[in-house]
Amino acid sequence: MLSVEKTMLFLLSKVEQMGAQQFVEIYEQRGYTSTYIRNALSRLKKEGYIASPSRSWYSVTAEGLAYIKAINSKPARYQEKWDHTWDVVMLEVPESERKKRDQFRTALLQLGYGLLYNSVYISPWNYRDEVAAYIQKLELEGKVSILQGQFQEGSITPHKAQAIWHLDEIEALYQKKSVWLQEEFVPSLHEALQAGQPLQLFLLYLQMGEELSGLFMADPYLPDELLPDHWPGKRIIAAMNEHMRRAAQAIPADSFYTPFVR
Repeated sequence: MLSVEKTMLFLLSKVEQMGAQQFVEIYEQRGYTSTYIRNALSRLKKEGYIASPSRSWYSVTAEGLAYIKAINSKPARYQEKWDHTWDVVMLEVPESERKKRDQFRTALLQLGYGLLYNSVYISPWNYRDEVAAYIQKLELEGKVSILQGQFQEGSITPHKAQAIWHLDEIEALYQKKSVWLQEEFVPSLHEALQAGQPLQLFLLYLQMGEELSGLFMADPYLPDELLPDHWPGKRIIAAMNEHMRRAAQAIPADSFYTPFVR
């Protein structure tokens, strides 16, 4: 799922329902076309994350709420203590079901699993409920196995983790976001705070939400024991969340946008 679709799903989770035109009015301000937004809503509906109670009106489904919870729970892993057990997901899906197999693999990677061997994925964190939901959604029962345990041979060292999860690429992404934060976002936020413009503050809030969603998908949020020294993830995520909070708190309580940011 694209970052913009995640923020749209997040907005829907805050209200009972929203109209397509409301989405268009908001996201056109961010440079998206009406066609793009309506197509994004159609994709979310097709995937079962949202429903349409009436024509051109949408509400989030239980599946959509579960997706948001799963993705947003990943950063909290940085605060958890690891018990040194692993979740192992093994799959054998025939070529005739390649589309389902690819969708399932993408879901595993976005949850934070890493590819250990061909069709064998591992995670230091417990995402079994989320994986089970994807198995049911994609009708892959009997083609996926989930194990939990510890390595007796071939333990995952920090060096090995760096290769499995491409941590050098993720670290470079964090450094890039840090530069963007200081050179682009902070000046824009300062200007919007000075002007006291609710719409501009809300658009910055959405922009930060999209940037964070991208990081949530890319970063597996590994335990400290598996991360390189001086890993920048925690620090940069905290800074981004703080600036997002500042934008949200500056929006007046009686603003149309307030329900989406509280």
